[in-house]
Amino acid sequence: HRHLSCREVYNMSLNRILMKGNGSVVEGDGEFIMTMGQQGAQYGYSRYNATIGEVEGSVKHEGKTVTLVMICYYSGWFDFAFSVEGVTSGKYNVTAKVTSVETNESVRVDFSNMQYQSYVPGFYEYTNKGISGFANMFTAKNVGKKYRVEIIFN
Repeated sequence: HRHLSCREVYNMSLNRILMKGNGSVVEGDGEFIMTMGQQGAQYGYSRYNATIGEVEGSVKHEGKTVTLVMICYYSGWFDFAFSVEGVTSGKYNVTAKVTSVETNESVRVDFSNMQYQSYVPGFYEYTNKGISGFANMFTAKNVGKKYRVEIIFN
């Protein structure tokens, strides 16, 4: 079964992603700035059939624009999805790293086999292993706070 914690309203479009980049382009392992959002018991950011949180920043990988689609914690599960301009197949081995702008505390989790999923569309994976740090960070007390989100391509 496909676990989609941040999937709420079926027909919402990813076209609503708002990139408020300040003109800076980070080549390679750039970062996004996420404002922590909440929908029910879900925390983080999503534009996958939901509108949770905000993101700004501009990231490129191998010259192609990377878009953050979802980074969410929900009831013991951590979901992560991104798209890469023009790439509609294959897989990536990445590390998702989230750092508090306020405290500089960071957590990370590896996704060694992020497959392209046409229904996202983008690269999507989820896990319930090794994410206790995310469970502590993605909580009600941190809604509205800012976090650096890095997609590290391994």
